[in-house]
Amino acid sequence: MDAQADADIPQFAAFSRSGKMVATKSKQSHSIEFLSTTTGEVISRMNFADDMEIAFSNEDQVAFWSGCRVIICDIMHPKNCVLFNPWLRNNIRIWKIAFQTCNDLVIWASDVDSALLQVWHRQGPAGFECMYSLGIKPKEYLHPLLAPDGLTVVIVPIFSSAACYSWNHDTAQFHPVDFDDQAHICCDTSPFLLRLPVYSPNGRLFASWSHKDSHVRVWDTRTGRLISKFPTSRVDSMALSPTLIEHAPGNRLIALWFEFKNTIHLLDVDTGHLYAKILGQGSADMAFIQDGTKLASYSPDFGLRMWDIADLMDEHWHSAHGYKPILQDMQDGWVVGRDNEPLFWVPVEHRDNLYVPSPRVVLEIPEEETTRVDLSNSRLGKKWTECIDKERLREVERKGKEVANLLEKCVLPSAQVFGDVQMDR
Repeated sequence: MDAQADADIPQFAAFSRSGKMVATKSKQSHSIEFLSTTTGEVISRMNFADDMEIAFSNEDQVAFWSGCRVIICDIMHPKNCVLFNPWLRNNIRIWKIAFQTCNDLVIWASDVDSALLQVWHRQGPAGFECMYSLGIKPKEYLHPLLAPDGLTVVIVPIFSSAACYSWNHDTAQFHPVDFDDQAHICCDTSPFLLRLPVYSPNGRLFASWSHKDSHVRVWDTRTGRLISKFPTSRVDSMALSPTLIEHAPGNRLIALWFEFKNTIHLLDVDTGHLYAKILGQGSADMAFIQDGTKLASYSPDFGLRMWDIADLMDEHWHSAHGYKPILQDMQDGWVVGRDNEPLFWVPVEHRDNLYVPSPRVVLEIPEEETTRVDLSNSRLGKKWTECIDKERLREVERKGKEVANLLEKCVLPSAQVFGDVQMDR
């Protein structure tokens, strides 16, 4: 693939907290596009720098940051932006940002000697004031995990126990909170992959897989109470649903991606009960969207894919459910869709080396908006030979024989003459 064309393919950036919007970025055009996860339409577009990170406040604002510079923009009105540098020193780097409110930012930053957890309040169109600051002397590399609502911070060192903080509205400070089984909050720093714990979209739940005892644990972030614990094999990625999901088998779900199994498992948060397995490649970028009724997963190979989980019933337990990578299912040469309907036929000589470009976004289109083709009288797979006009083939064969006879009559006399001449000599 052309390198320039590859650079212009949109890459995943972030899901909004409600899951109704996804941000994608294109390195070639240096733009961020905000797309509706319901329709796939572009809602807004902004320019960005290559190394910028992004955080959503809600459906209205986003924060971009790079180095020690922060830019806050209105999504629907990109020109309404404010830029500020919390510190005048250039040796401080911002790592994480979360919105507590539209005007309050929680920022995790660090320099050579210390880490800073601060809350900044936006006083006016362009003015910010630091309302809270907590300095931490790191003895080792830290992984700060900020909740989407900015009210919980879990700091995970590589080799020691995690430190958990919860925001107290009365004192306007972060206070230490003891999580049950806190020693099992850890990062798996396996080669080429960093497995981090995750929050639910509203920040009320926190989940971590422990390589110490191979258990998934889920906590209430406000109290530190352990909600559930259940054993699993190595988990490569997780996603927590919103606290409440309508029309779902349980009130809360957790999605676990097992890379070596090539599956995503949907389990009940409270019991660890398995509801469904989704076949196909997952990704570290997973999220429950649209009020928890769908699960989205992004990978560079397959783009953004979504599964409808709102209709899970008892008979769907342990079943393959949702979209699969294209060409995974083929019947008599026909690539089939979700309901085993034939989509297109691939000739035999092209099946092994067929290259299918990655989809940018895959959305479920409502049935009433789709156009269906009646293939009940079609000849699919090997039956295509029945469509051949046999009478036409017989006519071609007859004409071929006539031509052969004519050639034979012309060639034989010449051969006889040539033979007679040889004999006279």
